[in-house]
Amino acid sequence: MDSLNTKQQQAVEAVLNGKNIFLTGPGGTGKSFTIKYIIELLKDKNYGLTATTGTAAVLIGGQTINSFLGIGLGSGKISDIIKNIISNRSIYNRILKLDVLIIDEISMLDDALFDKISNVLSDIKSNVDKKLADVPFGGIQMIFVGDFCQLAPVRGLYCFLSKLWDKLDMDIIILDELVRQSGDILFQKILSIVRKGKCTDNIITVLEGLKTTQFAENIIPTKLYPINEDVEKINNIEIQRLKDNGNSSIMYKTTCSYGYEKTASNYNVELTEKAQVIITRNIDISKGLVNGTRGVIKYLGSEYVIIQDIYNNTHAINYYKDIINKKKATYILHMPIRTSYALSIHKSQGMTIDAVELDLGANIFAYGQTYTALSRAKSLKSIKIINVDKTSFKLNPYVKKFYSNIIDK
Repeated sequence: MDSLNTKQQQAVEAVLNGKNIFLTGPGGTGKSFTIKYIIELLKDKNYGLTATTGTAAVLIGGQTINSFLGIGLGSGKISDIIKNIISNRSIYNRILKLDVLIIDEISMLDDALFDKISNVLSDIKSNVDKKLADVPFGGIQMIFVGDFCQLAPVRGLYCFLSKLWDKLDMDIIILDELVRQSGDILFQKILSIVRKGKCTDNIITVLEGLKTTQFAENIIPTKLYPINEDVEKINNIEIQRLKDNGNSSIMYKTTCSYGYEKTASNYNVELTEKAQVIITRNIDISKGLVNGTRGVIKYLGSEYVIIQDIYNNTHAINYYKDIINKKKATYILHMPIRTSYALSIHKSQGMTIDAVELDLGANIFAYGQTYTALSRAKSLKSIKIINVDKTSFKLNPYVKKFYSNIIDK
């Protein structure tokens, strides 16, 4: 465990001791890295690696929690959901054998679905041991990962407001050593204040100064917007412009293990020559090819893509294999690149982006959006600000109280 800091080691030890845990902390503190380390130690157990959104699931090489458990949108009656699961023997057997369930980006899981998932798992697990019918999540060891100071559930309340949350008797580990912004002390201080929903006049002055940020000649920064409509419009306009100028496109299809076809379809990607793109996996850290690395497509091969990064280095990017479960040799093989003229703030959660343009003005509509957007960057030098409004810095009062109670303990 030499590669882990003290808090990360604490999380690993809690998992190995069979504890339920909530692994939290600011963006860029190594939550995903810790989970990947933990997964390597779970090879003798049946575990589920999931996230609350498709984008987050893709980033960790897992599935959405809905897909993994076969609950669809999760909006139906519990009895109907259970019937559907029982009719799908592969999912039913998966749950029966499940020892550990990891859910990333837990901040976006609302209290109602949190309770429903627990009830479904308890019901199915009780077919093995009737005592588990009254045990939260059917006695499965739960590992929740995320930061409630970031994005909130689309509807409903935060899952920590569920009565079940306290019944899980979790070890709560707060990672506090910033890895993503380790080289920028001023930026670290700004993020620590913004995460709490605060903003000083000095911070506004610093951010206003980023309106003149210049990037490398051939790199257009990824624009982060609060609204999906703006994102789709920008990406579609830029790609169509490239196609109109005669640049070719290729659809890179995904292959996968049997039973993961629906999940794999989310990984299919159409790429266009000269398009601005972003890498979505840690391919080669020594070469700077990590999740969030920006580049421009120079050539499209049938099985690979050549990109030029912001430092004008060229790299051949090959298909990438996400191992879903080593024990069962299940996988998804995909091209780890996405068009990146614009992304929604929601879809950027979990990423590290090395050239980003932010609109932090009046369009910010949700708690945690401003902090989430800012914390995607490595340093102040990698940010261009279009607009900034002091009212966009906000933290949900329930979240503020939640973290205050944890720290006080």
